[in-house]
Amino acid sequence: MVEKILFIVFGALAIVGALATITRKNIIHGLISLIFTFINVALIYLLTQAYFLAMAQILVYAGAILVLFTFVVMFLNLREFQEMEQYYPWQKYLVVILTPLALAEFIAVLVTATWLSTRQGITPELLESMNGNTWGIGVSLFENMLLPFELASLLLVAAMVGAVIMARKEKSPDVAIPTWGPGEEPHPDALEQEV
Repeated sequence: MVEKILFIVFGALAIVGALATITRKNIIHGLISLIFTFINVALIYLLTQAYFLAMAQILVYAGAILVLFTFVVMFLNLREFQEMEQYYPWQKYLVVILTPLALAEFIAVLVTATWLSTRQGITPELLESMNGNTWGIGVSLFENMLLPFELASLLLVAAMVGAVIMARKEKSPDVAIPTWGPGEEPHPDALEQEV
């Protein structure tokens, strides 16, 4: 009974953290909310005795991925980006159309899923005999789900290349700075232009 109550509490906290992540105007506050969400998801993994997933969640997501996000946020000049005029004002209308479609797709997958892991031959008894669920995760990831795993890695590489391209600074044009020799008086217009 206590596990069910903790599961509901951690699930509710994870949802609150996820909502805070997407509703904060300050990006750093959003990142802190995302850390809070990741930690609550790791606690849910601990409750379901998926210890390897819990540690991977904390080390990989709450650790490495969030540090990467933080460096990207610090590297990009987000204040300048917020002040820029948005080129595609029609995007908000597209979001209004695509959001219900994505939600309907999610509900359809949720309703039609079988949720049985025994179809792949991985049963709780087999996991117990192999000393934990790490073996089952490895078999599922590198045998049954190899193509989606590789596609996800390609997507992450493409996102990283996009972030590097966005962060690249444009070179400023070369401007000749006037110099004056000894005894020469600078013109007032030149001083004004230099300031």
